[in-house]
Amino acid sequence: MRGEELRVVARTLIVNQTGELLLCRGSGGGFWVLPGGTLEPGEDLPAAARREAEEEVGLAVSVGPLVYVQEFRPARRPEHVVEVAFRAAPEQDRPAAALEEGGRVRPAGSAERPWARWYIQDVDGPVREVGWFSREALAALAEPVYPAYLRQGFESGPDNPYVGLVQPG
Repeated sequence: MRGEELRVVARTLIVNQTGELLLCRGSGGGFWVLPGGTLEPGEDLPAAARREAEEEVGLAVSVGPLVYVQEFRPARRPEHVVEVAFRAAPEQDRPAAALEEGGRVRPAGSAERPWARWYIQDVDGPVREVGWFSREALAALAEPVYPAYLRQGFESGPDNPYVGLVQPG
């Protein structure tokens, strides 16, 4: 389509050692997504996924295999988005201590598990809420989760990546 900008987005599907999935949402709320963002000039997809995990949720990750590719056209913007996600393993279950000391991150979980959720000031400006979700908690979320297939599980991997086209609704 003429006038459309092509935007490539790299995301990470981060699962901790207890099997919880990490999701984030902007300060406006409304929906939960995997951490990720736009590929920068000269950057490869795994490097972009790693950088975006650090920027958006404060975690250093080891990027693994491709788990999904999808494309869509946002309803209110003239762009064509191709989104790629990789499985990633976190180096730890909470953001780096330097981020807390620098005032970029603060815990938002319960007294028993303060880093089950946190708020982080993204380097690009917005404050994001971040949280670990068990399969049961993910299924029970009232807000939408993107991509929607995550509610059915997140076992996609190199032998069975999810490939989808999101049709305008």
